[in-house]
Formats: sequence, structure tokens, C-alpha cells
Amino acid sequence: MALSQKDIDNLEIKDKRYMISVGEPKELYIRVYPTGKKVFYLRADKFKKFLTLGEAQKGVLNVTNAREIAKEKLKAMIEGHFVSKNDKSLTLLKANESFLNKNKNVLAEATIKKEQIVFRKYMQSLQDKPINSLEKKDFLPVLDMMKEKGINESLQRLISYLRRVLELSRQRGELKTQIIDDLKDLSQFYKSKKQITHYKALTSKEDLKHLLECLKDYKNNKRSHFNAVNALYFTLLTAQRSKNIRFAKWADIDFEKGIWTIKAEDMKVRANGDNIVPLNEYALKVLEKQKLLNARSEFVFASETKRGVISENFASKFLKTYKLAHTLHGFRASFKTQCVENESELLKLGVSMSASEMILHHSRGDNIARAYDRALGLEMRVKLMQWWGQFLNTFVAF
Repeated sequence: MALSQKDIDNLEIKDKRYMISVGEPKELYIRVYPTGKKVFYLRADKFKKFLTLGEAQKGVLNVTNAREIAKEKLKAMIEGHFVSKNDKSLTLLKANESFLNKNKNVLAEATIKKEQIVFRKYMQSLQDKPINSLEKKDFLPVLDMMKEKGINESLQRLISYLRRVLELSRQRGELKTQIIDDLKDLSQFYKSKKQITHYKALTSKEDLKHLLECLKDYKNNKRSHFNAVNALYFTLLTAQRSKNIRFAKWADIDFEKGIWTIKAEDMKVRANGDNIVPLNEYALKVLEKQKLLNARSEFVFASETKRGVISENFASKFLKTYKLAHTLHGFRASFKTQCVENESELLKLGVSMSASEMILHHSRGDNIARAYDRALGLEMRVKLMQWWGQFLNTFVAF
């Protein structure tokens, strides 16, 4: 029979300490000391160990709180994540696997793959070492080697990833050292002194007009590739990331409804769900042209020279030709900036700023709120994307 808080308060104080079952869950116990102190424990590791949950104190820890904590720890144990205070066997490799298991439905597949390649390549000598035994000096040989090779970006990404992996272990009570702070220090120490190039954002109407004029001129250039021109214009019209443009599939496009559905697993943040992008008349025209080029391919912007998709550098030649200090990602900033600057006009059309956040697939609220937004926001997004296409064509008509 499970004990109530009243039962806990009335437990007899004896000359010797003793322990009894609290129940709910059955692994929850309480130990009563001769001093009157009462401490909650969780039986674990096939009843060979007791994990301290805390002292029963009014306003601090009662039986209800203890039950919640016990259930959380039991769940973590079942999932293979929990390690007791006295257990120093959790290795860096196991911590990495635990981090992946927790975030596999949140992080993009490409992000996971990229981070795991670097982790496996450079952490081979440390992956079997217990995380509580890791010291700053352990990482120096690998980081020095990466520094000498000049792969500073990979070096910084590796440190950042290790800190995130270990932070999860710290939150779960598994990590007891200050190694995360040590890694932060190493990140600063190895930071490249190389000057960073800042690319100009396409935020003004003048910038957009100039870009479109250059793109139209590039379109009429006999040496330009149709794929690249259409992909550039489609990127601007849809405000999506270049990766999603490159891997856009015909199967994900509904011409009848004028909608492009990008699956959650293909998005940067999977937890936000599928990204539903309404296609305005200008975007649909681009797709009709691509049908003439790539109708037999799985991908909308298939490579012209080999199987697969268009190169990730498809914008490079265009940007270099016209000496444009921009990036494709800046097209998203252009979209957001113009939405903000034309908010009053959009409100008259019945379009709120939340619609632009949905198009950009930025996180907004919890899962229920996002599902609600997706259900009610489609009409607004259709109006917004049609407005965006017309807005761009006021500068240059394609």
C-alpha cells in the first residue's frame, strides 16, 4: 500500500535508522534516521544500489515531488540514459549516442551526418573514456592537429558539438566535472584571428531592384545555365533555404493546389513539422520551365551535367559576375524585411506577421500552437506569397 504524506509525517523515530517502501512506484523508499531526518531513495541496478532523491522537508520535497522525480529517473534508466552519482562508466561515445537518441527527431539529417563524421574522425582516441575523467589536456593533441591543417571551422564546430553533448549529460546528473567550461576556454583559444567577411544583406528596395536587374541580364546571357537562373529566381520567390531548393522534388509539388510541401525531415528544424509553401503565379511559371528541362528527373533542379541535383554553388557564378556581395540566405532576410516594412499593406490584405514566420519555418510556440497556426494560416500564406511575387515584379518583370 502506497504511503501518503500524512503517513510519512507520522513515521516512528527509532534508535536505529530503518527503511520502508513508499510505493507508487514500487522502487521508491524512505529512510528514517534516529535524528528524525527522513530521506527518499530510489532502488536501482537490480536492487543493489539506492539513489538519494533528497530529504523530506515541508515546502521543499514531499512525497508527491519524490514520486515525480522517481518516475523520471526510472524512465531515464529504461531508456538507457540514467547513470547514478557513483557510476563513472559513462563514456563519451555513450554520451554521444544518448544525445543523438534525444535529438534525432529535432535535428536535420544533414546536420546529424555532418556532426557525426567529424566526431567519429577526431574523437576516436577519447570516445571510450568516461566523461567524468575527461580533462582539457586530453583534447589538445586533436585540436592542435586540426589547427595545423587549417580546418578552423570544423574545429569550432567539434567543440560546440562536444559542449552540447556534455551539457545534456550534466543536466541528467551524469557529468560532475567542469569540462564544459574548459571546452569553452579552448574554443576561445583556438578561435581564428582571420578577418570575417560580412556579406551585405538585401534589405532595401534598391538592393532588390539591382539584384533583379542583374538576374534578368544574366538570364539573357547565352552562357548562363537555365537551371541556375531558375533556381535563383525560385529561391527569391519562395524565401526558402538553398538546400531545400536544390533537393526540391516533383513529388512534393501539388500544381493543382499551388503548394510545395517540404517534409519535416528535410527542414533545418524538424520539430516545426512540414513546411507548406504556397506557390505564387511566378513560382509556378518557373516550375513549368523546369518541366521542360527536368521532367524525367526526381528533382526539380536536377544537374545538367550529371545525375543528381544542382551544385550547392549554383549561385556563385552569378554573384561573381555581377560583383554582388550577397548570399542566397540573404534572400530570406530580404523577404522578412519587406514584410515588416509593408506590414500595414499586408494587414489590409488580412495577412499578419506570423504568416512570414510560417513561410520561413521559424519556431513559434509549442506543438499545439504550431499545428493550430498551420491549420489556420494557409490562406494568409497564399495571400502573402502572391503579394511577394507581385512586389518583386514591380521592380523587374520576368
